[in-house]
Amino acid sequence: MSRGYQGAMMRAFGAGEWVLTVLSTEDVTEHYRRIVVHAPGMFDGTPYGPASYIRLWAPDPEDPAKEYQRGYTIASCDEASEQMTLEFVMHEPAGPACRWAADAQPGDGIAATRWGAPRFVPPSPAPAGYLLVGDIAALPGINGILSVLPDDVPIALYLEYVHDDDRSLPVVERDGLDLTWVRRTGDPEALLRAIRPRDWSDWFAWVTAEAGATKAVRARLKEWGFPRSHLKSQAYWTQGKEMGTTRDDAPVTEAVAETATETVGGTAAAVEAAAPARWKAASGSRLLAPLRRPLTIAGIVQALVSIAELVPFLLLAELGSDLLDGSRDTDRFWALGWWALILLGAAATTSAVLLFALHLMDARFGHAVRRALVDRVARVPLGWFTDRNSATVRGEVQDDVAGIHHLTTHAVIDVVAAVVTPLAVLVYLFVTHAGMAAFLLVPVIAVYIISMRVYNASSYGLEPYERFKAEVGAAAGSHVEGLGTARIYDRGPDARLGRTLAERAVFLDSWQRPLTGLKTTTDLVTRPTSMLAFLLLVGVPMRVAGWISPGDLLVFLLIGTTFTARLLAIAWGLTPLREGAAAAKRIADTLAEPLLDEAVRPASLPDAVAGTGRTVRFEGVSFSYDAGNAGHDVLQDVDLELAPGTVTALVGPSGAGKSTLAALLARFHDVDSGRITIDGVDVREIATAELYRCVAFVFQGQSVVRGSVHDNIALARPDATREEVEQAARAAQVHDRIARLEHGYDTVVGDGGGLSGGEAQRVAIARAILADPAVLVLDEATAHADPESEHAVQAALSTLVRGRTVLVVSHRLHTLTGADRIVVLDRGRVVQHGGHDDLLASDGLYRSLWLADATADSADSEIETPEVAAR
Repeated sequence: MSRGYQGAMMRAFGAGEWVLTVLSTEDVTEHYRRIVVHAPGMFDGTPYGPASYIRLWAPDPEDPAKEYQRGYTIASCDEASEQMTLEFVMHEPAGPACRWAADAQPGDGIAATRWGAPRFVPPSPAPAGYLLVGDIAALPGINGILSVLPDDVPIALYLEYVHDDDRSLPVVERDGLDLTWVRRTGDPEALLRAIRPRDWSDWFAWVTAEAGATKAVRARLKEWGFPRSHLKSQAYWTQGKEMGTTRDDAPVTEAVAETATETVGGTAAAVEAAAPARWKAASGSRLLAPLRRPLTIAGIVQALVSIAELVPFLLLAELGSDLLDGSRDTDRFWALGWWALILLGAAATTSAVLLFALHLMDARFGHAVRRALVDRVARVPLGWFTDRNSATVRGEVQDDVAGIHHLTTHAVIDVVAAVVTPLAVLVYLFVTHAGMAAFLLVPVIAVYIISMRVYNASSYGLEPYERFKAEVGAAAGSHVEGLGTARIYDRGPDARLGRTLAERAVFLDSWQRPLTGLKTTTDLVTRPTSMLAFLLLVGVPMRVAGWISPGDLLVFLLIGTTFTARLLAIAWGLTPLREGAAAAKRIADTLAEPLLDEAVRPASLPDAVAGTGRTVRFEGVSFSYDAGNAGHDVLQDVDLELAPGTVTALVGPSGAGKSTLAALLARFHDVDSGRITIDGVDVREIATAELYRCVAFVFQGQSVVRGSVHDNIALARPDATREEVEQAARAAQVHDRIARLEHGYDTVVGDGGGLSGGEAQRVAIARAILADPAVLVLDEATAHADPESEHAVQAALSTLVRGRTVLVVSHRLHTLTGADRIVVLDRGRVVQHGGHDDLLASDGLYRSLWLADATADSADSEIETPEVAAR
């Protein structure tokens, strides 16, 4: 295609044009050329990213006045020097772009166009893995993607090659990369057959190969279940077109069934059959599936209602047209009026019934969803709450269900009305006067072009906008939670919240200021007054020329003035649909959270000897938060025994796995391999209620629930008497503080209100004392205690640990010197164990940690060791 029409259209949509000057060329292989160009001005707009591309206008070798547009991915760019690197596959026979690249010399120039900010943006939430499929022409884009993917994600890469030296081209090396080279034979399904079947659930696919191969792979991935949000496909070239007519001249030397492949890295074993795949991205659709049919019916009814609501205005326009044309048919006037009233009444009644039916359906569906959510949240592993606070859970149970409410009761029918009404108006106006109606397409096209220019100029900012929104929310929450400290220390321009807000303001200004003119133009074009002026500007000359009757012109002035404004309602209506779909996905993801397996026939623990605790063993325990992903285990083959009535301390550097090991004993998660036993019984075989009667835990940052102080302590034993609750509070050194509260034990607290951190911690200790467990887990139990109450917390712990099997986690080693046994963890493995003196005498990690902790005040040791000495 010549440059003229296509270039004009692209410039109308906001594409810029520059001249690139060749700085250097390099033949990486005989068939692959790298060209560095100077691109002044091309870095003044939106930023580039992985797989960003520009369009080159390659001259026709036979007719220099004719140019061909070809897209090329930017291999690398340097904004400071305004340079970018492009890479070309030397196809044979060569098309215009290849021939230009083959002959390019320093100083040569070529025209280039950039439109918008196409680039790869990793999907959120992160997928389970990435499937990248392409050939050598797609290598710059694939390398760009590989350079930004996280290290802990599996990547399957399939690359087609023609010449043997293609395999020497640099591919970005990543951990977890499984690279398969596929010999190109000219068969478009060769690349498809090389892809090994497996469970692709929640993977993201990026397919950029030759057009025929891309089409075949895309079709197969859709069969395997890849949703649209997790499948990006774009043909990078077409065999038989100008970009390269044939590649069959390269001999295929490897004799295999249908395609030759070689695997580099990862596992080469093919899975026999693809496992059924399910994507979290489609979980919202599955949740809303029961509503699909009633919402479809509601959409059809709303379409009829929208037309019925519009008809009275059309009848009034007809009435006005008849009057201007001199008609005196009173019977027709009365008929039009009555029909207008009847249709208005019918539309209003139907609309009311439709809304009532949708609200009734939503009430039943929302009730079922809330019950399912509450039931699920009550049964998920306790570790699920580690990365979630009460506001997040409340948002899913309350706000997200409300988002679905708006989707099911309003958003769908609003979008239907927004689409049907302008279409009906346009059809009616074309029937009234096709010539005049054709002019309405001018502002429609203008609005579309402006909207596309706004989108292409602003799309790059959507991802940082969402990131800033999350960061501002997190910074504001942290600021409020630590308001006292923030007012003293986190002040001025360097304060976290202030700095985040300032950075967000700068970003918004740089993102939205250039769009002001386009948005203002959109507002002016879509205003009814603008449309009225446009219609008069077109209609009056047509009326003077006798091309339109006064009545028809009146119809356009009455109905057509709001036409473009109605188009904007479509865009506004889509936002609630997207938000409702996102809410449905979050709810569905929560409902899909795995539950801890409950034994069909739970085992009972043997009777314990009073005051001695129980025997706890960790046998070959390995665990990963990433579903057992190899190489990312938090714990690896841990063997450990906690003898009855002893205190075992876990120490080690941050990230060693101490808190994770303690949480596994409380069954916050289940181990990936190995097992944890209490008196020989696997914790997974013990009923949950019995396990938590046996094992209690006091973790750092303990909180109180909203309710009375009495109820907070009695959570461990709801049937406990007031006397037993007070006795536990006395033992926890918190009774006197409770007595000073306005209503004593009946004082309502919640979210920390009314109690300091140390007091809330002592309430948690009282709760554990009341539970009277045989096994106790203490994880940084004094970490959030204020200095005034730390001594009281330690005294309470001294009472709590008596006669129990205790596992203690602490970073402050001087508080653990009296433990019966100290276990040193490093990178998820036990590296040392023994008593304090023995460990300190040996040259190991414990000694290094002890020396780092040597600044601890000796007075603290006297305060904090009673939990060990008082056994």
